[in-house]
Amino acid sequence: MSLRRPLVALAGSAVMCLAAAGLAPSPALAAPTDCTAWVSGGYAYSSCASGTGQHAVGVEQSHPYAGPIILTGGWTAVGGVSSVRLTPWPVKRVWVNRTG
Repeated sequence: MSLRRPLVALAGSAVMCLAAAGLAPSPALAAPTDCTAWVSGGYAYSSCASGTGQHAVGVEQSHPYAGPIILTGGWTAVGGVSSVRLTPWPVKRVWVNRTG
């Protein structure tokens, strides 16, 4: 007796149950691309032009006694701008966090 037919039927049933439960694989997301980060007027910003995920600006500042200060802006969709207010200490680096 061949086990192929029952196994195929079982696999098909499992896929249908997962789809009915909303657990089917979702379409792939593409992390944001064409991103830039900049500092202007006491704030740091990030913007991404393409992709389907989200992005947030990240900043490292340097405090003379406390050491590094890490700041992160709010997560926003592609096409939007993430921002965070800076402290009065020097900015060491600015980057874009991405998820997608």
